[in-house]
Amino acid sequence: MMPKLKTSEYLKQLQATYPQAFKWNYLFYGQLKTKGILDEAKEFIPFILALMIFTPISMGLAEIITLYFPQFDSFQAQGISILTIMLFLMMVTPLIIKQIKHSSSSLYAFLHNTPIKITALILLQALNLLFIESWIMQGVLFFFALIYGFVKFYKENMFRPNVTHGQYYELQQVRRACFWAYKQVRKYSLKKQMTRKNSNEYLQYAQQQEKFIQLHLELFQLENKLCMKHKHLDMEKYLDSLM
Repeated sequence: MMPKLKTSEYLKQLQATYPQAFKWNYLFYGQLKTKGILDEAKEFIPFILALMIFTPISMGLAEIITLYFPQFDSFQAQGISILTIMLFLMMVTPLIIKQIKHSSSSLYAFLHNTPIKITALILLQALNLLFIESWIMQGVLFFFALIYGFVKFYKENMFRPNVTHGQYYELQQVRRACFWAYKQVRKYSLKKQMTRKNSNEYLQYAQQQEKFIQLHLELFQLENKLCMKHKHLDMEKYLDSLM
């Protein structure tokens, strides 16, 4: 059942009831929220951050590879370092996608196929490293890997012009609580599996699990309602509105 309170009031009650839902419970997506598509200067912050973080790492890895494996030339060393970063992003991406899947249905629809895109980039980089040997292709593949593996998660755009910073914060808090509730469902499900059926502990765990199932569903519906209110969820309709 959807809460009838204002989102801010609902979150206050939720935090009073479940303070642990907002402690050490971080989401690795949607840190920067912006209006429209490239409508604000801060849209470029994630691109700059990605280049500042991963470019020195790739150059440092390339230097280490050249030092310890002199049989590789500069192109191969740089290519292997970029491939290593791509594999790291590929390893982390499913964990972030899992957070999104259980806390934001609309965003999951946009980003659920990200691992496939990064996999394609990894295969292309491997082909370039082995056969094509193009510096330009390597740079382009690295750039797109940073977009799909970092920028797309760090930045969330398509918000409506009238959305306030307070509403950004409320949406993220709802998502945090939503994912926390999902983790509680999984925790009590695991406890049930390790407990003898029909015991008092099993019944208590079952009750707790059902309570968090309902809480997760409530928060999931609230998050979707907030997204429908604050965001352009249809790309084509949004682009048509700009014409």
